[in-house]
Amino acid sequence: MTNPAISDYMYRLMVEAVTDYAIYMLDPDGIVRSWNAGARLAKGYEAHEIVGRSFAEFYSDKERARSIPELNLQYARDHGRFADEGWRLRKDGTQFWAHVVIDAIYDECGSLLGFTKITRDMTAQRETELQLAHQAGHDALTGLFNRSKFLEHLEEEAPQLFYGAQLAVHYIDLDRFKPVNDSFGHAVGDQVLRTIGQRLKAVVPPRSIVARLGGDEFAVLQFGSPSVDEATELSNRITETLREPISVRNAIVVVGASVGVAHAPTHGCEAAELLRNADLALYAAKQNGRGRHEIFDDSMNAQALSRGVMELKLRQALKLHDFEVHYQPVVDARTLDVVGYEALLRWQDQTGKPISPAHFIPLAEELGLMPELGAWVLRTACRDACAWPNDLVVAVNVSAMQLRDRSFIEVVKATLVATRLPAHRLELEVTETAVLSDPSLANEILSELRALGVGIALDDFGTGFSSLRMVKELPLTRIKIDRSFVSGINDTKRSTSVIRSVITLCEAYGLSTTAEGVETAEQLMELQRQNCDHLQGFLLGRPQPDAHWRAARTERGTVGIAPVSRSATGTQAA
Repeated sequence: MTNPAISDYMYRLMVEAVTDYAIYMLDPDGIVRSWNAGARLAKGYEAHEIVGRSFAEFYSDKERARSIPELNLQYARDHGRFADEGWRLRKDGTQFWAHVVIDAIYDECGSLLGFTKITRDMTAQRETELQLAHQAGHDALTGLFNRSKFLEHLEEEAPQLFYGAQLAVHYIDLDRFKPVNDSFGHAVGDQVLRTIGQRLKAVVPPRSIVARLGGDEFAVLQFGSPSVDEATELSNRITETLREPISVRNAIVVVGASVGVAHAPTHGCEAAELLRNADLALYAAKQNGRGRHEIFDDSMNAQALSRGVMELKLRQALKLHDFEVHYQPVVDARTLDVVGYEALLRWQDQTGKPISPAHFIPLAEELGLMPELGAWVLRTACRDACAWPNDLVVAVNVSAMQLRDRSFIEVVKATLVATRLPAHRLELEVTETAVLSDPSLANEILSELRALGVGIALDDFGTGFSSLRMVKELPLTRIKIDRSFVSGINDTKRSTSVIRSVITLCEAYGLSTTAEGVETAEQLMELQRQNCDHLQGFLLGRPQPDAHWRAARTERGTVGIAPVSRSATGTQAA
C-alpha cells in the first residue's frame, strides 16, 4: 500500500471511530454513502440500514413536504457550506436537537463530488441553556417572573400604548412579612412567599404577568386594555386575597398587603415612569393605613423626595444594592503619584436624579440601615481594590452605628477573607462624632481591627473638641486634616499655622497626614512646604467610578499620577 493510500486509510479509520459527532458522506443527490460510529450513536441506524438511502430520512414529514433537505443541499452547493440548528429524527422516531454542517466537496476540476455532513447532538446543551435562561428570568423561590423579566414584559408592551392599548401596573408590598420571618423562621417565611405567589396567579386575569420583584415585594402587569375602574377592581381582589390567613406547618399567619396602581396611558407610557408612579402610589397606600390600594395621581409627584418617599426608595435600593461606589484619588504630596483611593457612596433614585450623601446617609443612620449599607460598600471597595496595583490602599468610611456593633469586626474579617485583600491595603476612616457615640466600645473595635493590620484614619480632624485626646487614645495610623483648614490657606495665616501644628503632632506620634479639599495650586504648594504626606481634593481628581481610574492608570502607568501639571505646582519628578 502506498503512502497516500495508507494516509487515506488511516484518515477513514479515524473518522469512522469518532463517537461525539455523526460524520458521513452524501452523494450529489443526498444519498448516504458512509456512516461512522458517531452517526450510529446519534441516529440509531446501523450502516447497512442507512447507507444507500436519502438523508431526508432524518427530517420530519412536514420538512420533507417543504423540500427542506433539498434546499439545504442547494444552499451548500451555492455557498459552499450550510449550517443550522434544529430538531432531527432518530430511527425510533424520537427527536434530538442537532447542530448540522453540510460542506460541498468538489474535485480538482470543480465538479461536485458530494457533501460531508457533520451532526452533533446538542440536546443536553440546549436544555442547559433553556434552564439558565429560565433561571435568569424567574425567581428561584416562587417560580414567578423576576424583576428584570417583569420590566422586559412592560417595555415590550409599552409601544402598544401609542396605538390605543391600555394596561395597569400593580406594585405590591406585604405589610407584616418581617415579623413572620422573625417569629417563625425563614423556612416558614419562604412558604408564605410561595403561597402569596400562588394566590396572586389565581386572582389575576388571563395573560397578566405576576412577578416577585425581590424580598416581600411583588408586581402584577394587567393586560387586556383594562380601564382605571377595572384596575381598581383587581387591586381590591389582590388586597382581599392577601388578607386571608395563611396556614404554614403549625402556624397561621396574616400578612396583608398594600398596592400602588399606575394606569397606562393615564399615568404614563414609559416603563420606568409607570413603575415609579406605581411605587409612589404604593407609598401612599402604606401612609394611609396599609392593607389597601391607592391609584397614582399627580399630587404624589410633589412628595417624591419627601422623607417618607426617600425612606421607601432607600430601603428598596438597599435590597437591590442599587448604589455605586466612586473613588477619589489620594496622592503623594511630593511626587503626586496616586497612593490610594477613598471609597465614596453614590446613589441615584429611580428617576435618575442623584441624591446627595448628605441627605440619604443620615436617613440610613436613623433607619438603622448603615450596618448593611456600610458592609456592602466595604465589600465592593475591597473587591475593586483587589484588581488595583498592589501598593494602592482603599479607604472606607465607617459609620457611628458600625462602631457601636462588635460584629463589625467579623464583617471586616469576612470581607478581607472573601475578597483576598491584604489587611494593610484597607484603611477605615472614622469621625470624632462616630467615636464619641460610645468611645470605649469604639476603641475596642478599632484596636482589634488595627491588630489585623488594617489602617485607622481619623477624618475631619480639628473640627471637634476631643481630637487631641483621640490621637492619644485611639490606635490611629493617619490623621485627615479637615478641608476647612485647607480652604483657609489662601485667606488667613491661622489655617496654615493649624495645619503646621497638626503635621507636627502627627510626626511626634508617628502618624501619616492627609489634607482634604485641595482645590488650588497654591494650596497644594503650601501643603508641600509644610511636609504634609498625602493630598486629596478636586485639583487632584474628582470621585469617579472604578472603571475611570482603571483607564487612567493604563494611560499614565501602573500606578498613575494625579491629573495636575507638575510644572504648575513647582513639583519635580522623582
